[in-house]
Amino acid sequence: MFKGKKIVYVFDVKEMNDHINFCLNYRVEAPSEAWAREQTNPQLYYTLEIKYTRIILRYTYLTYTEYIFQLDGSEHSQTVSGMRAFNTLQRMSHKGVPDLTKNEVLFDNKYNEWKVGNIGGLIYFNPNHIGERLDNCYEYDMNNAYSWAMEQPIPNTKVMPRTMDKTKKGEIGFRVEQRGLSEDMCLYAVFEEGVYCEYIYPAIESPFIKFAKHFYKMRTESTGRDKEKYKQMQNYAIGYIRRKNPFIHSCILSRCRYYIESLVDDNTLYCNTDSIISYGKRPDIDALIKNEIGGFKIKHKGQFAYNGSGYQWNKEQPSIRGRSKQWFKSAYPNGFDILTDTLPFIEANIYIYNKEKGRIERNGSTKTESEEEQIIL
Repeated sequence: MFKGKKIVYVFDVKEMNDHINFCLNYRVEAPSEAWAREQTNPQLYYTLEIKYTRIILRYTYLTYTEYIFQLDGSEHSQTVSGMRAFNTLQRMSHKGVPDLTKNEVLFDNKYNEWKVGNIGGLIYFNPNHIGERLDNCYEYDMNNAYSWAMEQPIPNTKVMPRTMDKTKKGEIGFRVEQRGLSEDMCLYAVFEEGVYCEYIYPAIESPFIKFAKHFYKMRTESTGRDKEKYKQMQNYAIGYIRRKNPFIHSCILSRCRYYIESLVDDNTLYCNTDSIISYGKRPDIDALIKNEIGGFKIKHKGQFAYNGSGYQWNKEQPSIRGRSKQWFKSAYPNGFDILTDTLPFIEANIYIYNKEKGRIERNGSTKTESEEEQIIL
């Protein structure tokens, strides 16, 4: 039986092909990981997922393991799992996130989804400047926005909520609506008194302060992969909360969104959950620059261009959702212009999975099989 899952990032294409070959010969492919878990002998099965930039193989040999290989040739950026980050949060907060998936009023076990809605991160582009490249632009980045929000009061979801009523002092309400810069229907938190809400909880002091301060300190004192690891520990913990408790998740993200949206003005070109990009300097945000949780820093300045799907600073590698940065390096080794060049896609991957042969191969390579097996990313 599967009691846990070990995650291994594979860098050697030969090693990954050996794992795949073993499964093809000695295991049976399952339609899904969940299906395999439900079988009498789940260790007899394997699952293979081919995603845009990576291939994921799961099977049991002594231990149930998930093997991940990057098809785009990039380094593995994920150093911790969401579950590990969440477990760390729970341990440091004395189980500060109550599991509401057992509540049938809130969670549909049949379809494995919430009945109360959810909320995502903020993404906004100023439609008046799409397709332009502008000089004298500044990106103001908030220091650990999630940590700042985690230090504020949260809803006490250990008790049953009051429903369909107005919020009172010392309460946090929730309602599904369109709000702010987003056109999506989201589960937003309400911190004001006298607002009619679908769900209302008492507000309590946050149990996450220790977690927030600890990993902020670790991030500021670390460099390289360690710094990225601590950043992921914070961010993935927030993402995993969504699986267990949509109200605490909404409370944290709502605070971040409201704060950034309050700073948007006519010169705002772009903003997300923890940063705002302005055409020209913002003296009001300059006054908020400080080296502490919730303070701001200038992350970029200079030329800024965006096309609605992503943006680019000073002809650097663009930031476009759903596109691997490695694709731009592979397809445009001499540089990419977001306003004129065609976006690369999976054809820019360094490796492909040959389903007929059941193996990973170099994309467009004329190398022999023996040469192929010597490649190590």
